[in-house]
Amino acid sequence: MHDISHSAPALLATVPGPGLLFGLLLLAAIVGGHAARLIRVPRVVGYLVGGAVVHTLLLELCGDDEHLQRLKASSLPLRAIKDLALGLILFKIGNVFERSQRRAAGARVGTISRFEIAATTLFIFVACLAAGWLTLGHHGLSQATLLALLLALAGIATAPAATLFVLQEYEAKGPITDTILGLTGINNIVCIVAFYVAFLLAASVGWLDARGDIARHIVLAITLTTLGSIALGVVCGVLISVTHARLPMADTMLVFFALFILLGAGEKWLLEHVGLSFNFLLTALIIGAVFANVAIDSQKLHEALRTIGAPIFAGFFALAGYELHLTELVHIGGIGVAYIVARLAGKVVGCRMGLSRVGESMPARVDLGSAMLCQAAVVIGLAAFVSENWNSPLARRFSTIILGSVVLFELIGPLLVKRCVRLGGEVKLVTLLRRGADGRESGSWLRLTVRSTLRILGAGDRAVRRQSGPLTVYHIMRTNIQFIPASASLDDVLAFIERSTFSHFPVRDDAGDLIGVIHFADVRDVMYDPALRELVTAVDLADTNAPIVDMDLPLTELLEVFQDANVAVLPVRDRPDGRHVVGLVEQRDLLNALHRAPRTE
Repeated sequence: MHDISHSAPALLATVPGPGLLFGLLLLAAIVGGHAARLIRVPRVVGYLVGGAVVHTLLLELCGDDEHLQRLKASSLPLRAIKDLALGLILFKIGNVFERSQRRAAGARVGTISRFEIAATTLFIFVACLAAGWLTLGHHGLSQATLLALLLALAGIATAPAATLFVLQEYEAKGPITDTILGLTGINNIVCIVAFYVAFLLAASVGWLDARGDIARHIVLAITLTTLGSIALGVVCGVLISVTHARLPMADTMLVFFALFILLGAGEKWLLEHVGLSFNFLLTALIIGAVFANVAIDSQKLHEALRTIGAPIFAGFFALAGYELHLTELVHIGGIGVAYIVARLAGKVVGCRMGLSRVGESMPARVDLGSAMLCQAAVVIGLAAFVSENWNSPLARRFSTIILGSVVLFELIGPLLVKRCVRLGGEVKLVTLLRRGADGRESGSWLRLTVRSTLRILGAGDRAVRRQSGPLTVYHIMRTNIQFIPASASLDDVLAFIERSTFSHFPVRDDAGDLIGVIHFADVRDVMYDPALRELVTAVDLADTNAPIVDMDLPLTELLEVFQDANVAVLPVRDRPDGRHVVGLVEQRDLLNALHRAPRTE
């Protein structure tokens, strides 16, 4: 008879292959995602924790060194999934450089980014240099300076994956969301280019001992990292735009996926076999920017990618959690602590300075810099580059600090992104309700568990309806909105319209009371009349009879108002018969809420 007592341990010690491992990670992502919803945190945190749990359990089962090496190797074939997911995410981030968005928010985002990047770099450099001098001593000052410089440049990056995923999960929309995405894109471009150029220049002058031929081909390496990646991104962006225009969507998706998998694998292949490389992340970002500006109806592809990419993103974040270096966090030392604290302070202070410079302020308790802390893929790639190309014990220390800090920033970063857009009024309350939150952070574990059990048994919808009551305008309106001042000139009105994503624009006086709504059709009739440009103000263009709705108006009645008014957006007042505007409600959000609302019996 077969000895089950011996086969069971052998089975448990068997390392799962790539396919089985990815299946386990997807299951962990499902469980972690639902757990995250129960405790009212972004799903990406649940995905990361789920992947980390799978890794911890497998480490416990595989005790000897041979199995540990096989376990490490089992995730290597999944690199294609990581490349594809990163390509999708950076492609989406590139959309913020679309022409109309650059005109609308380019100057504001550019100014804020300069202050944020400068403050982050300076804070990290000074803090890590001081900590390095204390750790390495006077004789190691030059090496401490180099380490502090590389850490300062790496600290600029903001993880696009986690940031974008949280914003999409909570359907955030508004100037804060646009600014976060814009800063994320700029941060990664500046970080990638500045880090590689600084590293290669330091290698060329002998400040660091570089391995291989990297020091001898400094000009070529810098060119490929910057201009080469940009040129490749432009060519691929045009290619996808042409494909998008001429082929069916199914064929376009095949070309898109094949291209990004080839680019991701090609980066490593070129480096290993030819000694040359481009930067995949920078190239993907440029592809997205080119596509957004060249393609016809670019949003069609973005919507398709958002649907198809859901399992890819879930697997990517679970795999990222699986590869988190949890043990590195306790080995980061004094320089690592200085890096974490200085990066947090630099992001917060820099964004505040930038906002002050552009003359804008955030709603109460909102700190834009706190939403820029996510950090993973870009800096993990930088750590791998340093380990492969820097022949020094400090290369290991750099990697330890980066990988250890990633654990912290990836876990707290998504929470702070959610907090920023939620307090900023760019997340609808109904979106939080769907995820088990009501905006007041109330509820207990027991209550949440009971609700989940009721939903599984089919009684959840009735329980929620009895507890929360019917949905109203308050649940789907956005509070972080911008208005046209009554005294604005026609040029100011046109500038506002250019920045806005709406087709109807509320006008209010200095007290915050609504005067009326400007319709785009009315502006179109006067914008080309030179005689009126100096005479007309916003109050002259405003429709004073435009409807305004109450916060407690049921959604079924709001639908009737939209149908009668024939507009896409309505202002919301805080009390009946008042004119003080506290938000805007869009017709698309109403239809979406009605579509997702529980059916009555």
